[in-house]
Amino acid sequence: MRKVVLALQVRAAHRRNGGIVLQEDWRNLLDRQIFPFVEYEGYADKYPTKNIEIISREQAAELRYISKILFGAFQRAVSVCQKCGDNFLADLEIPPELIPYLQKDNPLHLASWLSRFDYVLDEQGNFHMVEINADTPCAVIEAYYGNMTACTHFEVEDPNYGEYDKLCSWLNEIFLASEPGVSISTGRFHRRHPFLFSCFHDYQEDYATTKFLMNAMKKNTLATEADDAITFVSFYDLAVLPDGSILLPDGRTANAIYRLHPLEILIEERTPEGETLGKDFMDGYLHGRFMMFNPPEAIIMQSKAFQALVWALNNQPAGVTPVFSAEESEVIERYMLPSYFARDFVQEKIAPDTSWIKKPIWGREGAGIEVLDKNGVRFGKDVDTENIVRRDSQDFLYQRFVEQQPYEADTDSGRQVGYKTLSCFMLGKNPSALYARFSPDQIAGTEAYWLPLGIR
Repeated sequence: MRKVVLALQVRAAHRRNGGIVLQEDWRNLLDRQIFPFVEYEGYADKYPTKNIEIISREQAAELRYISKILFGAFQRAVSVCQKCGDNFLADLEIPPELIPYLQKDNPLHLASWLSRFDYVLDEQGNFHMVEINADTPCAVIEAYYGNMTACTHFEVEDPNYGEYDKLCSWLNEIFLASEPGVSISTGRFHRRHPFLFSCFHDYQEDYATTKFLMNAMKKNTLATEADDAITFVSFYDLAVLPDGSILLPDGRTANAIYRLHPLEILIEERTPEGETLGKDFMDGYLHGRFMMFNPPEAIIMQSKAFQALVWALNNQPAGVTPVFSAEESEVIERYMLPSYFARDFVQEKIAPDTSWIKKPIWGREGAGIEVLDKNGVRFGKDVDTENIVRRDSQDFLYQRFVEQQPYEADTDSGRQVGYKTLSCFMLGKNPSALYARFSPDQIAGTEAYWLPLGIR
């Protein structure tokens, strides 16, 4: 019956702007138990666009190739930071309180286990990497569940076909890594010391994302809902013992934690009585009381100033031993944008036909971003920061601004002209699901829509 209904809907389809829109609203097919923020409080429009964007197979392959090579280069640059002392980390505006926790190796020997690269397209359609979300990437549900729903409805190939199974397998590797020396877990150890998933449960998007990843980890393990070896507990209900162990309400202590809460915020958390909760938590990690997902060193990549470091390492004077391989260097030069620390940037030297973007190092949702030319600020992003969880930045990243390729999307407010951002998730060092956003502004923020992707 479902296939018959889909066929009838497809006959009513019409194509516009390289995308597809059906008369039937495909968004009604999204399971609100999995994806509860299709309708978002405070926004008149649904979060997903009505249309699906069609990209080529070659574009999908290019996104994954770039991401794979860049992650290898970024991992190499993180190692440089870890070996070269606190000065490198201070340049990235890493909170000083966090620095003692960034030298410890982790079981998977990767700085980030789940990350997401973001790309914009210039007016000629070329990709440029503008950000990596290495600590607490969102949009997991959209890429690994919602995109399949959209592609099924529009009867187009899903660029993320098979990626959910890879996500489940990767999460199982992480689960096994949390019990050293184990290749096949019976779950007995974790029933006493569970793998904990945690966030603030009253933030709908974080809660749904955390539960989605938890259920994906359970898919390929022997841990079931009944034995509670993998479990969710809200941050509100956790405690940190004097030895740094994470205490659950049932008296057990966690052996590992996935935490959907930015590390640069977590380190400064205090109890109502003023006790250093964040530091006590991180001390527990440092002393081996639990494994953390993502590991703390993900914060090195997360700093926006990290891109300035990568750009500098790739453009050292002749005679200096290269940090990156020839392939990595070529990809950095082609797909990254010239990026500089504030101390190295001189606005008066901006060429007349170029613009630069000024980003707070810990900015989120476009807050505080300005686009500059030789004469000063061209335009900025007006953002209400009251409900955005972020750390105040002391410094900025300066990065070459890309005039983006316009795109039209169908929303509940009608057809809008704006811009799209394409992303590639990374499962460790391996490229995975693709994702896209649509925003009426060149600097995307909380107004952005999710734009599903198909292949033809």
